[in-house]
Amino acid sequence: MQTTAFRPAWTVALALATTFGVFSPVGAAEPVAGEIRLSAGQMTLIELASQPVERGELTLDLSLTGEITPDLDRTVEVFPRAAGIVRDVSGRQGQPLRAGAGLAVLDSGASSEAEAAYQAALAREDLTRTRLAKEEALWNKKISAEQDYLQARQEATEAALELKKARDRLRLLGLTLPRTGSFPPSAAGGRLLPVVAPIDGTVIERKVAAGDQVGETSALFRIANLDSVWVIAGVPESDMGRVAVGQPAEVILSAHPGRRFEGRVSWVSDVLDDRTRTLPVRIELDNRERLLKPGGFARITVSARASGALTVPLAAVQRQKAEHIVFVESGAGRFQRREVRLGAASRDRVVVMDGLEAGERVVTRGAFALKSELEKSAFVDQD
Repeated sequence: MQTTAFRPAWTVALALATTFGVFSPVGAAEPVAGEIRLSAGQMTLIELASQPVERGELTLDLSLTGEITPDLDRTVEVFPRAAGIVRDVSGRQGQPLRAGAGLAVLDSGASSEAEAAYQAALAREDLTRTRLAKEEALWNKKISAEQDYLQARQEATEAALELKKARDRLRLLGLTLPRTGSFPPSAAGGRLLPVVAPIDGTVIERKVAAGDQVGETSALFRIANLDSVWVIAGVPESDMGRVAVGQPAEVILSAHPGRRFEGRVSWVSDVLDDRTRTLPVRIELDNRERLLKPGGFARITVSARASGALTVPLAAVQRQKAEHIVFVESGAGRFQRREVRLGAASRDRVVVMDGLEAGERVVTRGAFALKSELEKSAFVDQD
């Protein structure tokens, strides 16, 4: 008799019906409800095989959806260094730029105040330094008292600290120190303050226009370095115990269906999102090709782990109406229909949450033929 490597289920069922009429019970006793009995010949014909239910660790493919966002560790909001009026805006949304590039210019009275303070501190430091040199010379010649020399040295030290403070204030405002000791005049009576990019990146949000009056707490721009991005996904409550930092993740975008972006779970929230009732997780991805656009949606597959779970091969599970069923080997040639509740699945195995015990044997090959015979028997009984 010629054999083939593959037999469709309907040809197996037809062969069984032709050869045996129906699935023949073993022994004289009638089978119980939901039970099918096969002879050795029938099991050989459908190439029936079974495996024990196992408990152990299983790598699961957890399917999630998420949104691409900028990497917040590489995102900054740009604030003015002093209150003032915006005179010009050169930063444009979507514009890539380098750290130090100009974004806007402010007209601020803080520049005049800082320059005046610097000039006063510079003059005082020069005066106290001259006086200290004079008092030191007199003291060395024993002409003046030591107390006068010490007083002059203290004043010189204080003046030097005030000058440093004034210089630091100028630098904080983004103003350069004059080389000659005096600032060049300006039409506004002071100097315009520049607003510059603090990091390399892209302007992802602009919140200001020329003519706006802004304070020190007014955010003017938002800049992000998009060499890397985040994907924020929500894990259902039933699966949140299966996700941990470090697990590999695969991201697919509808814009690039043939491309798979590899990353890892870098953060798992300790708090559920109260709107979606899901657990936020973060996947970090390299984006130097600029294919991942913040605001876009993505499909994510996380390789999660289930420890101590009961698992069976996917081939053992059959769908019957709204139920998932397996066939449990209950004796020689006897197979009992069993409804099961399933959990997450990998590519070839699935977690069984309820309905089976470790060590029970389930049919892995020939399960569809058993289901077909069971449904045929139920149909005959109804007639």
